[in-house]
Amino acid sequence: MGHVIAVSGKGGVGKTTLVNDKEQDKEILENIQKACDDLNTQISGLSGIKAFEERIAPEYKKYRHEDVSVSVKSEIAVKGLYSNIVPYIKQDSDNSLYPTSGEGRKKLLVYAIFDLFTKEEEEKKINLFLIEEPENHLHRSMQIALSHILFHDEKYQYLFMTTHSPYVLAEMDRVNLIRIYNADKIVSKSALYNVPEEFKTQRKMLNRGLVEAVFADKVLLVEGPSENVLFGKILSELNPFFEADGIYILPVGGFGFRPYFEILDALEIDNIIKTDNDLRKITGKEKYSVLGFSRLNNYIGENLLPTEPIDESGVESKRKLYDSNRETLDQIRKEHELYLSRCSLEEDLDEVFHDKMVEYLPQAGGDVIGYLQDAKNNHMVELVEKLTPEDCTRIFEHYNFACLKEVTL
Repeated sequence: MGHVIAVSGKGGVGKTTLVNDKEQDKEILENIQKACDDLNTQISGLSGIKAFEERIAPEYKKYRHEDVSVSVKSEIAVKGLYSNIVPYIKQDSDNSLYPTSGEGRKKLLVYAIFDLFTKEEEEKKINLFLIEEPENHLHRSMQIALSHILFHDEKYQYLFMTTHSPYVLAEMDRVNLIRIYNADKIVSKSALYNVPEEFKTQRKMLNRGLVEAVFADKVLLVEGPSENVLFGKILSELNPFFEADGIYILPVGGFGFRPYFEILDALEIDNIIKTDNDLRKITGKEKYSVLGFSRLNNYIGENLLPTEPIDESGVESKRKLYDSNRETLDQIRKEHELYLSRCSLEEDLDEVFHDKMVEYLPQAGGDVIGYLQDAKNNHMVELVEKLTPEDCTRIFEHYNFACLKEVTL
């Protein structure tokens, strides 16, 4: 029956269906197609078009590694040679043309074209880039790829960007972070963020937690994945939507707390620290340094806690050290939101409900603390899967885990 064309518009022909069903239409349509093919062949032969096609494909592949090239064609040749030419995607393995119809693909192609324009102008002027929410229509991996380009390519050194996506910030370094608060849409706080030199090679890992945290209202900074698993379970039992309410748990791992809380403080994002009451044997001496106390003094910037070495290590020594300084530690909790474990996560948890832990972890043979510390993340997951809502409430209400209540206030 020939081609069916749907046409819609404002104030024109309206919505009409044109049906080419006459016998002579077939020959006319074939002639039109041949003329368009001939025209596109001529367009493809132009040196400017060839140069554009050759230059745009490598720029596009910076964002998405595909075996494709870009071919420029005239859509409606009769409107003029350049009036309706658009880029099409073409697989390198065949000659078929695919429209760049997906919003994400269109966006990447636009960035690629802008790359070309800026290269042509960079010697004449300073290029300023104003980008609003570049994450729209891009899935996670493409956002991360875009982040790499935006924060590594020299052409984007003058970049102003708004975003709601942590993935777009994944590669950030040497940036001025500005957080705009919802209260009146004008109040904001800013912080200059540089990845510390000692963490340059681990930038992705360092940024992974931070880029999530800068979108939160309250952040609970914890030692590692075990705390993350346990605290996430407890908070989700009490409030399944705790993350939607702006609460985020950030395990600091080997980076320590400082790179995170300094930025969060500058952005005025409330953050609570939960850290272990560590002891370390002093080389060549039968003495132990009080690392946990020293850490808190360092974060506060004042020696509120004693730092003299002690004679013994172990659970009871840690508890005795804590209890003898409890009044000061409680004041530090209140004024600085720094929560020191009485011992460690596993030992503090055992103090809450030892009998239940023995029941839930039969493979521990009664040594539940050693069992949890042996394969921290795996064994903590095993325990967490068995915790009841009542268990979670009991932990939440206990003095040892008051940081959880603090982050929900």
